[in-house]
Amino acid sequence: MKKSSFLLPLVVAFALVGCTNNNTSESDTGAVVENAVGSTNMNNGGWQSGDITPTAMPSSMNQPVSTPTYGASAPVATTHAPSTAPVAAPTSYGANTETVGNCQVVRNADGTPVYAQMTKGCYTDSTYTVGAQDTLYLISFLSGSSANQIAQLNGISTSTKLKVGQSLRVR
Repeated sequence: MKKSSFLLPLVVAFALVGCTNNNTSESDTGAVVENAVGSTNMNNGGWQSGDITPTAMPSSMNQPVSTPTYGASAPVATTHAPSTAPVAAPTSYGANTETVGNCQVVRNADGTPVYAQMTKGCYTDSTYTVGAQDTLYLISFLSGSSANQIAQLNGISTSTKLKVGQSLRVR
């Protein structure tokens, strides 16, 4: 008896929900009728065509997004022996490093400057002596000015071939 008294209201509720449909569409006369929500259905030439079909969301989009959390690690006790020798800055393997003024010029195995490993504007002298494989761009990078400025100071064009030992004004 208890099961039937529980199922009867449930069946009645489903029957009522199935019978009450407030959505309406165009009537036989072609007039647009408003549905229970208040929007209009205009399938014939309206803003939305009738051949659009809904698609399910991809399962990859249903995955929860998690952010990793990092716990505090235990402190590690280390002891350092006192050192009086300065430690050299690390350079990449196969790179040649030369000192020009107070700059470290880093070149790869081909002799091409590696600008990402050099400090722009580190050259502070007023003249620069051109070395092998130096370019006007490299000199301008080291001095912190533009290639056009250096060319103008020296009365040359930016395409002028530089000579080893040539002295250029950079300030």
